[in-house]
Amino acid sequence: MQYFDLSRQYNLNDILTPFLSLEDLSQHEWYLAKISVDYDCLTDEDLVEGSITLKSHHNVQIELAWLILDNGHELQVLFKGIETSVSEQTLVIVKGARLVDEEGQELSAQALSLWIDGTLLNMLPHIRKEIKSRLNLWDYVDYDV
Repeated sequence: MQYFDLSRQYNLNDILTPFLSLEDLSQHEWYLAKISVDYDCLTDEDLVEGSITLKSHHNVQIELAWLILDNGHELQVLFKGIETSVSEQTLVIVKGARLVDEEGQELSAQALSLWIDGTLLNMLPHIRKEIKSRLNLWDYVDYDV
């Protein structure tokens, strides 16, 4: 049973949301839980963008923004703010946990991006194929008739 000092004010979110390190997250099993596409077919924009939600077996979620680029011979899936130079907006959202470093301080966005690029994406080697397979890419490709 857990007891609380009623003379203090508590933020319920601080009590219910676990504090996790990147090492803790590395121990989780991750899977693709949701994919969304943001595409305006009324414009001449060649980019297909969207987001994915990765979920762990401990109910932690990481939302990543992605885009698809045509490099001439294949369609590449890149994660915005991690594999692209876009950094002026938040492109990674973590739900279900508060991330801290070894000293217990809140984790920086740069450290989280490095972990996602170096660890999380390696734990999901087929994530790009999964994104492509869930899209009907023929809707976004120009071809000669």
